[in-house]
Amino acid sequence: MQVPNAAYVNYQNISDNVAQICSVINMPVMAVVKADAYGHGLIKSSQAALLGGAQWLGVALLSEAIEIRKAGIAAPLLAWLTPPGADFEGAIKNDIDLSVSSLQQLQEIYAASIRVGLIARVHLKVDTGMSRAGALDEFPEIVSELNRLTAANEIELVGTWSHFACADEPAHPLNAEQIKRFNSALEYMNDEGLNPGIRHIANSSAIIGLPEATFDLVRAGLLIYGLSPTNIPPKNLSLKPAMELWARLLLVKDIPPGATVGYGATVQVTKETKIGIVTFGYADGLPRSTDGSAYFLHNNKPAHLIGRVSMDQCAIDLGIDSIAKAGDEVLIFGEKLLVNELAKAAGTISYEIVSGIGSRTPRIPVAPENQVSEV
Repeated sequence: MQVPNAAYVNYQNISDNVAQICSVINMPVMAVVKADAYGHGLIKSSQAALLGGAQWLGVALLSEAIEIRKAGIAAPLLAWLTPPGADFEGAIKNDIDLSVSSLQQLQEIYAASIRVGLIARVHLKVDTGMSRAGALDEFPEIVSELNRLTAANEIELVGTWSHFACADEPAHPLNAEQIKRFNSALEYMNDEGLNPGIRHIANSSAIIGLPEATFDLVRAGLLIYGLSPTNIPPKNLSLKPAMELWARLLLVKDIPPGATVGYGATVQVTKETKIGIVTFGYADGLPRSTDGSAYFLHNNKPAHLIGRVSMDQCAIDLGIDSIAKAGDEVLIFGEKLLVNELAKAAGTISYEIVSGIGSRTPRIPVAPENQVSEV
């Protein structure tokens, strides 16, 4: 049975992308596989990244980390969004590293470690300018408590980390300021006699544009899926997108001059044309904000979006001479049509597009030689 929409994922491309990053960066890489590996599939993407040479995995939610462990993946693993009351006992039992941003969090993790009789592994997160998670006003108190606990061998401080706010703009002054603040935090820890462990702040954007921020470990997210987070092409990297997203034409029909298209009748055609109704809408991950500069590929020819995106469908202008027919596939994004183009037309970023592809679009693994490419 043919599915109306499908995301074909080439996991070999993920392995190859990671291998390139490891080779160029020449230091341990944490593959970030949060949000179902940015929509590519959590377990298979994790396995592919490790095969490519990643030494660590990183996720946001503890549930994601538990799923990785249940799949039998034993690689070092960090989960960084664990609010009070989280299953810290389960995390410790499953050898999952936890991020610490507050004294309360540290105390709850330590209490959980006492209950299960195991030493918890933690990474202290420092707020250097993002103003999200990360220790700020409580930083000295947390360092003091970590000093006490690590000296007594009651908790293990594996690393200290932070996150950039503007790394996709390498020249932004906040980048240098954040590195300065991070270094100051590390210096304070050393002065207090606390070894900060593995130091990491670089994300995908910093890997490309801020080599001075690499420290001991880099966290590669979007890059491992073959996509660039900035307008600067990655140096020495020839990355390949891992996902190709396809949808089918439900209907192809001629519409006359003066016809309006979509909700709100925002578009009125001035001449006869042929439109295709695509079985993909904002419930599937195509933002409603996407404008007519967006296009899909049919038979290697661009067909621009026309009218507003609906929940389950959208329309494309195929042109009066098109030979398209119902049932044909159209490429929404992939190696021949980068997701960045769609993101730009939607007024968003590629991260949101790939991670927002809905669950009713199956992820279909493909071998390199079988990667869908004929459009």
